[in-house]
Amino acid sequence: MKYINGGNMTAKLIQDNEIWDKFVDDSPYGLLYHKWNFLKIVEKATGYNFIPYGVYDGTLLIGLFPLFYKKYNGMKMVFSPPPKTGIPYLGFVLNSDYSMLKQDKKEKQLSILVNDINDELKKLSLNYISIAVVPYFTDIRQFKWNGYTVNTSFTYIIDLSPTYEEIWNNFKKNTRKQISKAESANLKLIKSEDVSTFYNLESSRYKEQGLNIPLVDKKYIEDLYQKFSENLGLYYLFDSNEKIIGSISTQEYKRFILWMGNTKMDDNIYGNEYIVWELIKKAKEEGYNTLEIVGANKPNLCQFKSKFNPSLESCFIINKSDLFGKIAELAYRNVVKKRIV
Repeated sequence: MKYINGGNMTAKLIQDNEIWDKFVDDSPYGLLYHKWNFLKIVEKATGYNFIPYGVYDGTLLIGLFPLFYKKYNGMKMVFSPPPKTGIPYLGFVLNSDYSMLKQDKKEKQLSILVNDINDELKKLSLNYISIAVVPYFTDIRQFKWNGYTVNTSFTYIIDLSPTYEEIWNNFKKNTRKQISKAESANLKLIKSEDVSTFYNLESSRYKEQGLNIPLVDKKYIEDLYQKFSENLGLYYLFDSNEKIIGSISTQEYKRFILWMGNTKMDDNIYGNEYIVWELIKKAKEEGYNTLEIVGANKPNLCQFKSKFNPSLESCFIINKSDLFGKIAELAYRNVVKKRIV
């Protein structure tokens, strides 16, 4: 498939992974999810075609826009990120100078990026488009002006700039007691490279709820951890009998992200509270400015996560669909998501 028709278009395919990754490294909006090899592993695991767009203002690269295309049962779809990858958001990455621009320049760059990408997507005659934008970015007006619908998602951010004591004292009082009780029970949080145990624990947790694990397969996770061993962490919580009672995966790149995991434990152990506190201390010790507890969209999960007094950050999910796409989306929400979320 040919995605770009040439001419004077400012949206171009980027095939140089070094140019791509340097841009991601330099941008405050670039996350590990945006790294070239991360995206290529997603492509391999999901069967979606990775479209690595770069958007230029003249000769200046102003943004990256990783998209994933698939045709299924006659429906043409583009996602960023694709389903069942465990990626909460992806979308575009703006250049490192964007935040320092005056407002009119910011709006010019966004207009170029959104309009040119939208023009390219029109050429694919898509039935459905879904883009989840990274936190901290709020100006999605250009998408609304181009006919996209916008929904809001949420995530939790803990500021690591205060002292350890200040962070601790910001926790709910009962949460501090729970963590102290967990510490007295001789729990240990140990970093590991054992991906299989993590995947099996996650699978069992979802199976108990009558759900399928919301990941493509174990090989996908194995490939990610093999390629990004320095930026992805796996931690297992052991009780005093050296039995694994909990697990969590992290991303340790720019910001410290509590990604997937937190197995349900006995109510009197308070292992999950202990895990969060231990990783907060680790992230602060290693110089991270923020720690993110991914996902603040379900009441039962928010009840736990909010105990650590995080700030609430919004993320925007941008959609566009024709009639065929709307019908397919309804079927997806009513059938597939019940099994995988």
